[in-house]
This record gives sequence, C-alpha cells and structure tokens, in this order.
Amino acid sequence: MPENKALGRSLPRVDAMEKITGKASYASDVYLPGMLMCKLLTSTEGHARITKLDVSKAQALPGVRAVITGQDYPDVRFGSGALKDRYIMAKDEVFYVGEPVAAVAADDEITAREAVDLIKVEYQPLPMVVDPLQAIADDATPVHEDMESFEGYGFAGGGNNCTLLDADRGDVKQAFQDADHAFEETYRSQPINQGFLEPMACVANVEGNGRLTIYASTQGPYQVRAQLASVLDMPLSNIKVIAMEMGGGFGAKLRLALEGFPAMLSIKTGKPVKLINTREEAFTLNGPRLETNIRLKTAVMTDGRIVAREAYSIFDVGAYLGAGPNSGVGHALGPYKIPNFKLRSYGVYTNKIYVGSYRASGVADMTFAVESHMDSVAHQIGIDPFEFRVLNAVEEGDISVSGAKLPRNGLRETMQAVKDRIGLPKKLGAARGVGIAVGEWRSGSGPSTASISVNEDGTISMLTGSVDISGSDTSLAQIAAETLGVRLDQVVVAKRDTDMAPFTGPSGGSRIVYSQGKVVQMAAEDARGKLLSLASGRLGVPADALACEDGRVYVQDNTPQELSLGQLAQMSLTSPQGPIVGNASLSSMPYAPVYNTQAAEVLVDEKTGQVKLTRFVQAQDVGVAINPMSVIGQLEGGAVQGIGRALSEEMQIDPETGRVLNPSLATYLMPLAVDLPEIETILINVPSDDGPFGARAVAEPPGFGPPAAIANAIYDAVGVRITELPFTAERVLAAIKGQKTKAGFIDFEKLFGEEFSQG
Repeated sequence: MPENKALGRSLPRVDAMEKITGKASYASDVYLPGMLMCKLLTSTEGHARITKLDVSKAQALPGVRAVITGQDYPDVRFGSGALKDRYIMAKDEVFYVGEPVAAVAADDEITAREAVDLIKVEYQPLPMVVDPLQAIADDATPVHEDMESFEGYGFAGGGNNCTLLDADRGDVKQAFQDADHAFEETYRSQPINQGFLEPMACVANVEGNGRLTIYASTQGPYQVRAQLASVLDMPLSNIKVIAMEMGGGFGAKLRLALEGFPAMLSIKTGKPVKLINTREEAFTLNGPRLETNIRLKTAVMTDGRIVAREAYSIFDVGAYLGAGPNSGVGHALGPYKIPNFKLRSYGVYTNKIYVGSYRASGVADMTFAVESHMDSVAHQIGIDPFEFRVLNAVEEGDISVSGAKLPRNGLRETMQAVKDRIGLPKKLGAARGVGIAVGEWRSGSGPSTASISVNEDGTISMLTGSVDISGSDTSLAQIAAETLGVRLDQVVVAKRDTDMAPFTGPSGGSRIVYSQGKVVQMAAEDARGKLLSLASGRLGVPADALACEDGRVYVQDNTPQELSLGQLAQMSLTSPQGPIVGNASLSSMPYAPVYNTQAAEVLVDEKTGQVKLTRFVQAQDVGVAINPMSVIGQLEGGAVQGIGRALSEEMQIDPETGRVLNPSLATYLMPLAVDLPEIETILINVPSDDGPFGARAVAEPPGFGPPAAIANAIYDAVGVRITELPFTAERVLAAIKGQKTKAGFIDFEKLFGEEFSQG
C-alpha cells in the first residue's frame, strides 16, 4: 500500500506521544490561579425529608470560601432522559443514599473535607422501595409522589412506572395457539458499574466577562452546556465547555453529572473551583446500571421456525430516569425473523442511585436473555443451537422492530466465521462446553459537523465538536487524509470547545466513525472540490481532468503538470473564493445494522461451581476497518467487559437501604489479565452503503454476547441453565444441585395478569 494512503492501516494514534509521555491534560490536571477545591456532602438516607440543614459551622471554618445547598439553585428540574425529574442537588427531600445535599469550596481539599464533616443534617425517614419487582406492583410505595407534575414524555400510567415502551406486530395470540411449541423463561441481570479508569473531574471558572468556563471529563460537552444552562437558569451563550482528555467513559460521562457543583461555587466566590470524584464516588454518584428482569415467551414450529414472541422487561432506573429502557423493545427479538410479537419494556423508579448509560444501555441484558433463550429452545426441540439461529436469522430486506428495512449486512458471515474458527459442532468432554451468542446493534447517528482547512504549508486542519474516545480522532484524521490524499501526520486535529466548534452530538452510541466520520469525509470532499476548482483555473484544464493525491493536485494524463496543496493554499489567499475551507453538517444517517457473533469455551469445576473461560472467539461486521488496530482494540475491550459482566462483576446493593456496598475496585471484581484467554477476533468486511468508505460502527456490540455465550457453554458442559448474572461459583454450584435462582421465582403473571399470557 502506498505510504500516503491512510485508509485501512494500523497507524499510531495522533495523540500517542502526548499519552505515553504523560503530557496529555485531563480535567484533574487543570490548575488556575486562586483555585479552590470542592467536596460534597451526600445523603445517608435512601428516602427522607430534610428537616434541618445547618452549614454555619462549615462556613465559619478558616479557609472555607462558600457552602451551597439545593436552595442556592433555581427551582428547576432537569432530566438525563425523557423526563425532567430531578434537581441538581437535593432541596427538601432525598431519594437515594449518596444524593448530593451540600457542597463546600475551600482553599484546599483537606479543609473542604473538614467543612463537609461540620455540616449537620437531620432527616425524617420516608417510606421507600428498593426492589423493582415490588416497586412496579399496583400497591407499591411511590418513590416520587409528584411524578405526574414532571415535564417530559413516556409516562407509563402511574405508580413507579416512569416510562413504558411497546411494540406490536401481527396476531400474537393466534400464533401461539397455532404453534407446535411454546416456551417461557425468566432472566435477571445484575447492577454493574462502567469501571472507567479516570474518576470524573471538573474545573469551573467565572471569567472576567462574567462567562462561565467548564473544564470537564465528558463525552457530551454540548449536552453538559445545555443542562448546566438549565439548572443555573443561565443563558447558554454564557457557558463554554472544554472537553479535556478522558480516561474512559463507556457512556457514564454523556450527560451533566457533577459539573453543576463547582459551577455554582465559582459563581458564589468569583474564583475557579475544582471537584475530583473519589473512586467511591465513581460508584455512588455517577449513574451505573441497575438490575433488569426479563420474561420471554416464544412460539416455535416443529421445523424450528419462530412464529411469535412476547417479551416483558423491567428496568430498574433508580431514583431518576437516566438512560431509558429502549433496548427492552429494540432488542427483544434479537437478530431473528419473528413475524408476530408483543414487546413491553418498563422503566421503574426505586430508591437507589439513578442509572446511566453503559456501552449501549440495556442491550447486553437483553442479549443475555434472548440468546440464552434461543439456546434453551433449540435444545428443547432437538435442533442444533447454531442451525436454529441460522434458520431464523434476519436477511437483507427484512423489517426490523422499528420498521426499518434491513440493508445488506454481514450477519451470516460473522456466524460462519465463528463456526469455522471454533469448529462447530464440537463436543469437548466432561465438564467442558462451548456456547455461542449473536449480538445486534446499529451504527449510531445524530447531529454531526466538521470543518477542514488547507494550510499554506500543505497540511490539513480538522475541526469537529466530537470528543475523542478510544482513538476516534485518529480514525477521523485518517478519513480526512484519505479523502485529500495526504499522510496522516499532515492532518492537524484541532483542540476544541463549545465556543470554537459547531454543535456536535455526544461521543457515544457507536456514532463517531459512522456519523462523525461521514461528515468529516464530506467536509474533506468539499475542500478537495475547492482545491480542484482553483487548480483547474491555474493549470488551464477541466477540474475532472485533475487528481488529488500525494499532497498535490496534478493533471491525470500529464503528471508533471501539478501544484502542491501548499501552493494552492497560498494562491487561495488572494483568489476570489478565498482560503480553502471545507464544511459539512448532517442531522442523521441511514440505518446501518451491526452484527457480532461470539463463542466461548469453558471448564466447570462440578465440585465448586467455578467457571474458567478457556477460549473466546468473536467476529464482527465492521464494514471497512478505518484503522484495524484500533478496531480490534475496541472489540477486544468490549468482549472483556462482557466477560466481566458474565463471571464476576456485580454492584452489591443493600436490599433495605439501597446503599452500594462495594464501591471499590478491591471489592468490585473486574476481570484481570490472568482471568482471560486470548481474545480471537475476526473482522468481517461487508461495507455499509452510507458510512465513510463503507465503515460501520464498532464499539458497542462486542460487550453484548459474552454472558449468553458463557451461559450456553456452561449448559453444554454440565447441563444446567443459569438465568441470573453473574455466574459466580456459588450460583453455578446451586444450579448443579438443582436450586432455583432469584430469576426463577419472578411471577410475571401476578405482576401483569391476563395481559402477559397470550398462549
């Protein structure tokens, strides 16, 4: 491949030198003259009325510059999701253990901590509910008595059902009556933390002109700006957000989190204020994922065709609706043709920390249930689980749950690649098993903008409003370089903030390469068109006779006749059209599905229940890999997170108070390198019709399948179906001994009555 070509090469990240030398700047690295430190006081009660809040001793402590409570903020609710259901800081009532009640700004962190300890709070406990299955019942204690006054949409009709999503197609009741078989199963997934390396941090500074500048660890600077303007009742134009380098987010840093506290303290003191979360606060302040309970009922013919499905999912959203239960509908069918369906997905309030996003919120939960259920049904009707999936897999032209028509895709290619690599069908022997799972996602869309400038020395400046996550800036720069025919090191990625760069959607949901990458390609094509137009006049040939490669524009049938990009950029300064700048924007992109197939081999110790993962293979249709090294890294990282979800990770929550019991990396057990086999990753290339150079999304899907693949492998090894995550040794051993898990006791018929059962 020619050296100047950027597409499809595993090139080093554009910020590699900054990262390896430690020069990259994170929010916690920001130091401004006169800066104060902020610490928070949080609730010790799961649901209570604040009867007394005395900050006088804290204010009197030398070195303390300001103390704020919820009463210092405007009476404005905001929302991370569809509903505006929360205050930035508790006012008269707290709804979960860990909810911010007050904040202190002091000369140093030690003084701030001392001041927090001096704040006196008295609570009047109120009735509370922690279990979402109790919360959804008709006679449940309401978490929010005033829920009907919330602004927003998606109400489910009372109680704690803050939102309900549904989808129906065909005649489900008749299909169940006509089917040869019907199978019902219930699955439960656990509370889980995103496990990002860098706890959230923020510096807020009121400038001399009265504007507020925020240095934040965030995936969504424009979203933070808008929500901050709302809770501060401040014009949006008075706020500038600078997105700093980010040490992991995985969806947890998409929205306003802690930025409102140093912001208000900076306004009060006129000084810059910094807040850095502790690791414990990363578990108790920033929205994790909570448990999900899923009931599936599937109608099948003897030949293996699925003819109907009912799916009920109950998503615990905690005290406030952060990320909603969308996946309970969108992923309840899996990547399968099911002509008749009834899908219901509930978001249920409880007195626990509110949920946030985590690598496609809820899709891993649904995939665990759907792919475990597929395996179970296949075994019960006597069909090979792989062939059962192939028989029912969607194809180009089929209609998705949302009504979108499926374009060409690589689903079957991923399935075949995994089958060939791992050698299905196979039998591994006593206490050893193999299992598979198929995951589905879509290439993310949303508002995207880009500007490409050609500099006088022939380099390219690229400006976007997107935040770099997992090396996405490098992929965007490769797209620009490929389009304009320059080397990657000739592309300058501009540092940006919300004043400088035009509005761009958050970096999440597999949006960046597909949507942001497309708009970078469009902006680069706009710049290239202007280069060709200028060169056409100077060289005296039509623009379509020119090519743009190797940092020059030349006549295709007379290559010595050329102008370098630097020469053209200098000429443009005095040309009628002006400097070469390409611009592009878009609001959405066409539907482009992404499929991932995974297989796991396990060894189960039948005496202890310990599960050892011995092999893991995955294949994903990436369309075109802009940077294969980066793509493989994303796929491996996602798989490891899914493996952690399957085998060890779980936030332990007190069933009486809702308090997180293990807010530490010492007790929250993420997998280590010694726990993992080599992740064997296969890239399938079925180009999308609309992505840049045919690229599809990458990031989310590899995290979906590991729990189901491992559950299916455990079944293959020892003949027991584990329906509750994670697969701890205790849980597996209990299943081997024939004991039911919590998921086995959920009575969905009692919860939903006649509505649930169609068959």
